[in-house]
Amino acid sequence: MPFHNANFNSKPGLALQILIVFLPPVFVLQSVFLFPAMIVSLALAWIMLRRRGKTWKDVGFYKSAHPGRLLLITLIATVILFPVSHAAIRMVKIITASTPNLEAFGILHGNIAALAGGLVIAWIFGAFIEELLFRGFLLNTLYDLFSQKNCPHWITWMAAIVVTAIFTGTGHLYQGIVGMIGTGLIAIGFSAIYLLNRRNLWSCILAHGLYDTVAFVLVYLGILLH
Repeated sequence: MPFHNANFNSKPGLALQILIVFLPPVFVLQSVFLFPAMIVSLALAWIMLRRRGKTWKDVGFYKSAHPGRLLLITLIATVILFPVSHAAIRMVKIITASTPNLEAFGILHGNIAALAGGLVIAWIFGAFIEELLFRGFLLNTLYDLFSQKNCPHWITWMAAIVVTAIFTGTGHLYQGIVGMIGTGLIAIGFSAIYLLNRRNLWSCILAHGLYDTVAFVLVYLGILLH
């Protein structure tokens, strides 16, 4: 299929873009090359948006006209999301009779240097790059892909949110079934925060970073290792 703008905005073109953008990290999901692959995916996402006549600003990467409102909604939503998501994860643990595999984060326990390094990585790759990829690129591309003339916008957004959550959960395969479902549920929360803040990416970047910060500190203290 020729890569013209018309094709890039078609349903098959949108599906192809998603495949192209997320292939690099899929191939190196559990290796040291994951972070470089995410940077490659980010560059590919930027290229795909450009081919569709869009920029990162069009999908929410812009300075809010009401930063106080954005910050307040984000903080309140994140404070609610943390206990709600962990209550849901506990239910999943009971239903599946299993626990998430958190071995990858074991190094944080009692190790202040590892905690500091982990927080830097969490904010750069988890909060910033993941949110640009999943909320900025994927969620909006799925919305365009699922859009139908007679379908209410909220149904299209819900479908896009659910599929984005599935993508997110699959990306955390190394955490086992509980970790996959848990991260998928958390992804739904980040998507909700994004929409509550009128699709401003800084809201979910901040929410993601704060969520991971609290989680990492709890792992450091030995509270979230099981």
